[in-house]
Amino acid sequence: MLAGRVQGSALKTSWLLGIVSLITVIAAAAGLHTDPPNQAAVRSPKVTAIIPATHDGFSKTNLIADDSHLYVTEFPTGHHVVAKLSLRGLNRSIISSPFSNLQALDLSHDRAQLLVSPIQGGSGNNEFWVLSTKAASPVRVGDLTGRDASWSVDGQDLVFGKGSFLNIATSTGMRARELFTADGSVFAPRFSPDGRRIRFTVGNTRKNTTTLWEIGRDGSNPRALLGDWQNGTTACCGKWTADGRYYIFQVTETSPSTITTLWALSDPGPSADQGTLAPIQLTSGPMSFGNASPAGDNKTIWAIGVQPAGEAVKYDADKKSFTPLISGISATDLDSSSDGKWFTYVTIPQGSLWRCRADGTERLRLTSAPERAALPHWSPDGKHIAYVSMQPGRPWAISSVSVDGGVSQEILTERRSQVDANWSPDGKRVMFGYLHDAEGLNIRIVDLKTHSTQTVPGSDGLFSPRWSPDGRYIAALSPDFTKVMLFDFETHKWTSWLTEPAGAVSYPVWSADSQYLYFDDLVTDQESIRRVKLGESHAERVLVLKGIERYPGTFGLWTGRAADGSWMFVRDRSTQEVYQLGVELP
Repeated sequence: MLAGRVQGSALKTSWLLGIVSLITVIAAAAGLHTDPPNQAAVRSPKVTAIIPATHDGFSKTNLIADDSHLYVTEFPTGHHVVAKLSLRGLNRSIISSPFSNLQALDLSHDRAQLLVSPIQGGSGNNEFWVLSTKAASPVRVGDLTGRDASWSVDGQDLVFGKGSFLNIATSTGMRARELFTADGSVFAPRFSPDGRRIRFTVGNTRKNTTTLWEIGRDGSNPRALLGDWQNGTTACCGKWTADGRYYIFQVTETSPSTITTLWALSDPGPSADQGTLAPIQLTSGPMSFGNASPAGDNKTIWAIGVQPAGEAVKYDADKKSFTPLISGISATDLDSSSDGKWFTYVTIPQGSLWRCRADGTERLRLTSAPERAALPHWSPDGKHIAYVSMQPGRPWAISSVSVDGGVSQEILTERRSQVDANWSPDGKRVMFGYLHDAEGLNIRIVDLKTHSTQTVPGSDGLFSPRWSPDGRYIAALSPDFTKVMLFDFETHKWTSWLTEPAGAVSYPVWSADSQYLYFDDLVTDQESIRRVKLGESHAERVLVLKGIERYPGTFGLWTGRAADGSWMFVRDRSTQEVYQLGVELP
């Protein structure tokens, strides 16, 4: 199930902050680059040293640096706060505010004010407020709402993303106007240091891409920043260095493993042709680095380094809490056998497919690197597991492997990618989503005995198919996660079942009696599990998700339902710390 990228967390009970002296340079973690001997005269941007700055394990995002402090959004005790971290000692303080859930967006040029946003559900229509970095009552920025925002260096204007629109207004929220309409959601807008340009990210859930864009402050000359660059569809969230000579951004790769790396793009100015410039990679793993914030000295980049880990949990309805599902594993994408005695899962970060008994014993690895697995499902007879197989340089394929191990087999060998395997109730057929060209989606069914294949009539443009347990229906989603469509095998027709706000329907799952479709709603009001009854068009809330920060996997925030009806999630246990990266930017 394709979904947007979301920040995760690792919750622990202790906090220790400090800029520590460099004991060792973590060359392997950062992928430090050196100049080849035959190119010594040609200097490129590179990371020269990495210093860990925090050691607490809290979730972190939205890192902002000035010459003496860091401001970082944290998730220490079930809600987001903005912490102010001194670079000259061990001092940490929480920015005081009347908001129970707060994130930092930007810091004024004079370092006196923070632009913040109370987190209000996942709709992206959050208010913007200004807080003093010392102590003062917050001030609302007009009546503006949106997903993300930042100030111009001169403090006169504010640029913000709201849905698919890039907007600009005065710093007090007046004279708001639209600059650009994107094919996707707009976030991470930033002014250039000279104030003449704006760069921002566009996230397209239908294509599962993030791309960097640039536009003039007056709305002129909008263009994709990286053109046809090979990593351009997974790039996001950049910031200029203080002198404006480089633009530092991040790229997320999923093959052979999921990792986020930092890149530097030279910026010759608004009048130059930047289409021929190639970004230079600064980090390469195994640690992920993101949320880069270049320091004012142009010699340092502050960034959040992540060691990914996830804890599979289930929701205990009686205790209204989340409890560990299988101890001792870091995993996502779980599925239980129909009798509830076995589980299959995908390890984090390796991406290997495993199976074990419900109590965690008799663990067996079913796939190995470089292959990565996702979204596994048990066959009705409990003898095989179908999953999405991802291998470098090859299309995604639906494969099946015996629960006793051995060589896996592709269900149907094709040149296009396949995703979301579903077994028919009798186990004789497998249904999956099919990417049949650069833009198109549809749903196909393979007979495992005859290997004959059929395309479900009228399924163009639909994905994430789910076969009802009684075998009569298919539920599927529109690419923007707004519509649930229903196919009836008796009438061979599709009907519209449910329409929700953009992005509100993900990871659908049928009830055992085929009367309800449940789904994960990440954006409507409070994050929750909702359901819609067959024959009705209104969804009701079943469970509100509180007190859990979830792991962002390859296909977003995963949700599943065990054989006993309990809901399964992945709590983010990733280690997220702030690092100081020494850089040379010639």
